[in-house]
Parts: sequence; structure tokens; C-alpha cells
Amino acid sequence: MTVLRKTIPAFCLFLLAVCGCATAPKMTDHMDFRSPEAALKHIAERIPDNVALQAMASIQMITREGRYPLKLALLLKKPASLRVEAIPLFGTPAFFLSVHDQTLKVFLTETHAFYIGGATLGNVARFLPLRMDPEEMVAVLMGTGPPPCGQSTFLQGRTEGEHYRIDTGGPLKRQSLWLRMTDGFIERLEVYQDQGVSYRARFEEPLRVEGAVLPQKTTLVFEGEDGATLTIRFADIRFLKQPDPAIFDLTAPPGIKPVYLD
Repeated sequence: MTVLRKTIPAFCLFLLAVCGCATAPKMTDHMDFRSPEAALKHIAERIPDNVALQAMASIQMITREGRYPLKLALLLKKPASLRVEAIPLFGTPAFFLSVHDQTLKVFLTETHAFYIGGATLGNVARFLPLRMDPEEMVAVLMGTGPPPCGQSTFLQGRTEGEHYRIDTGGPLKRQSLWLRMTDGFIERLEVYQDQGVSYRARFEEPLRVEGAVLPQKTTLVFEGEDGATLTIRFADIRFLKQPDPAIFDLTAPPGIKPVYLD
């Protein structure tokens, strides 16, 4: 594993440097604010479980070390399936990543390394600059907000200015969502963990795609010593109906022996 620990950080720096359709539910003109449960159900049903969201993502990541551009081709499907390809300025993709059936697979074309491991937050964070597990990542990138926190002990909703605020969570993790009262579009998200803010998200530039409204721009601010700000812009957004599950499952190229992650 010594080689693995040296290889992954080096790849991440390299990657950051170089690098038909389904009918979605129609949005109503207003949200049902009778209860937070009704509001969350409305949000979840905007993008059906049987479609995948396909998009190109241009990412700017700002850390203490500097600013890094990244361009990715994304395929996302609820609850926790995704495929990511890094798009370099020239040549073939330098990086492929998939998550399917709670398994993470990564292929680095430059080093011909193929990794397999559990789709845990720690393993995913080795390759993607998002400190989230796959289910939370898919939901946030789709603009629907993360799924309910594990052992939720409370769920509250109230009007706050021009927004409807939903608070949910438990003793270890909680989250707050701010929805526009006009159409239910999520504009803000805050996730708290260990008595502090884990990250904040702002969703902007809503775009209607086949009846669903998706954010074209998402800004994520991660707190802590290793904090970072990511601005994600989507383009070429479309839905794929009944996608073949095989597209979320990478296969090791012939002759390459997989490396298993802890």
C-alpha cells in the first residue's frame, strides 16, 4: 500500500492540472408546504429513479495551495450510481471512475493502474475533490439536496422570508435546506457535523430540462483545515431513460491486475 499512497496524491495533482431522454416530472407552480415531509417528497420525485443525468462539468477548485481547473463528463443515477471521466485538453481521458452496487472502481490511463474498493467517503475522496459518500454526492450534484441523515431524530419546516426552510438530522449530523416558495427550487444547503459546519452549497441558474429544473451552477464550500471552494458549471444536460447498469461498472483492461483499496 506504500506505492498506492504515493501514487494517488500525485495523480490528483496531475488530474486537476490537465484536466434517448426521459420525461421528468413536471414542476408545479408552487410547493406544497403543508409539511416538511410533503416538501421533501416533492423534491425527490422531480428526477425519477429510472433515469440517469448526463452532463459536462467544468470545475474550478480553490484551496490554500492555489486554483485548479477540472473538466469532467458525468453520469449520475439515484440513489448512488455514478460514472466520471476526466476530459483533458488533448488526447484520451486520463481518468475513469465508477460507483455501482457500493463498489468503487478507478482506472488511471497514464499509469495503467486499476483500483477497486468499497464506495466509502474515504475511498471516493482519494480521487474526487468532494468529501461526500456517493449517495450524498449524486443528490447534491443533481440539485435535490442530500438524502435524510442516517438516524434522523427530527424534521422541521418553517417559512423564512421568501424561502421554506427544512431542518433534519440527528445527534451527529444535521442539514438545512432553503427552497424558493415560488417553485420549490433549492437555493441553499448547509450540512453540519461534529457541532460545526461541514459544508455549504449554493445552487444557481436553474434550467428546465424536460420538466425538471436543475441548477447549472453549484458552489460548494468545505470547511476545516483542508477546506476548499468548488464552483461547478453544468453544460449539455440531458436525461437517459432506463440506462444499462453496465455503464456504471468499469472493467479492468486486459493484462492489468487490480489494486484493492483498504
